[in-house]
Amino acid sequence: MDEPARTPHLPSGPEASAPEPAPRLPFSQLAIWGFVISCVSLFVFGFLGMVGAIISAQGARAAMRGRARGKGLGLAGFVIGAVAFLFWAIAFMVTRSH
Repeated sequence: MDEPARTPHLPSGPEASAPEPAPRLPFSQLAIWGFVISCVSLFVFGFLGMVGAIISAQGARAAMRGRARGKGLGLAGFVIGAVAFLFWAIAFMVTRSH
């Protein structure tokens, strides 16, 4: 018994012209780590805020160039790290001046 040849279903109409969704970029590991280090520096080792700010800025830069996601997280880590470092630096200078 011969079976009829099956042809694959090809979409027609509006669904034929819909592009495939672009694959999502990976999340920037630098943005994540910079944010975590910046947040930790708020509570302990305030001088690490500068390290967190630098790492976060690199992660945000990678996201702005389209190599990864996480621009907002990188910017937040930068701001938090900078504020933590400035607070630590001011507190350090005030306590050492007496």
